[in-house]
Amino acid sequence: MAVTRKRIDIQELNEYFMGRNGALYESGTTAITGNFWAIHCLTDTVFSLLTAPELTGDTITGVTFTAGTIFYFRVTAFTLTSGSVLAYKLEADHAL
Repeated sequence: MAVTRKRIDIQELNEYFMGRNGALYESGTTAITGNFWAIHCLTDTVFSLLTAPELTGDTITGVTFTAGTIFYFRVTAFTLTSGSVLAYKLEADHAL
């Protein structure tokens, strides 16, 4: 299925980086669903589930990502094994 991509100007991109749509803080093992454009690992973090529709290849669950790691791709669901993250929200009708 083809994804329609929206053209984003520099100001709009800066607003995304500033968290214009808000962010979700998670430090527990609750299953999270949503439409996120970036995940920032605040502490060393391990995922037991990470669903990213455009990500291909091997799974990255069970891998320890060090504090400060940022994923810049769309994520629609995740569950932590350990650690804490900020998940930056993407507007539901936009795809980067």
